[in-house]
Amino acid sequence: MRVHLFTRRVIGRALSAIAATAVAFAVLGSSALAAPPVVRDHTASSGGAASNTVCVGTVCTTTSLFAIVDNPDGPAQACLDISSYDKTEMGFVPLGYETGCTPIAPSSFSIDTKDLTTASLAPTAILVQAFTCNSTGCTPAGTRTALVSATYTGVGGLATFRSNSKSTFGGCSMYFVGKGSSREATATLTIDSRSLDALGSLFTSTQKIKVLCH
Repeated sequence: MRVHLFTRRVIGRALSAIAATAVAFAVLGSSALAAPPVVRDHTASSGGAASNTVCVGTVCTTTSLFAIVDNPDGPAQACLDISSYDKTEMGFVPLGYETGCTPIAPSSFSIDTKDLTTASLAPTAILVQAFTCNSTGCTPAGTRTALVSATYTGVGGLATFRSNSKSTFGGCSMYFVGKGSSREATATLTIDSRSLDALGSLFTSTQKIKVLCH
């Protein structure tokens, strides 16, 4: 089973953070040598994402909602994206979109992290920025607050992923191990009291970083 785009996006964020850590140590140069001989970091994340596309004639609207939590009590956020476009013989012409994210309490998003069978996002208010678009570009068109919630049901089997890497800089070596699983899902998204059937995925992952300086 393929790993969903959202899962790859999360993995990419984790790897970007690791790269930033490596750069920070490299910039420290000789001062990094004075740091503790072992630095460790361990994070665990879980989340869900789903999207719905509805077309009326050639005009389509795609609504996407995702939530991510760093377990057990770390940062959490929910994000909403709504885009509309016109399908023409020449391709897709953007008409407008809304986008926004908000921090949430970890308890607002519940998920079966063992088997990824179910998950839910409690009603959440998200401030979104609106844009109007045409063939030449997009311009801001104000903000509004959207009330969203979601329920997810895992379908099919679990897909697992694992990543290992080692990098060296100065007198230090950094080891990274990431692993987790994902599962495709069906979902019901509620956006401002409007219910939408959607397809998406659920995921859980852990990342461990260890830095040894000699």
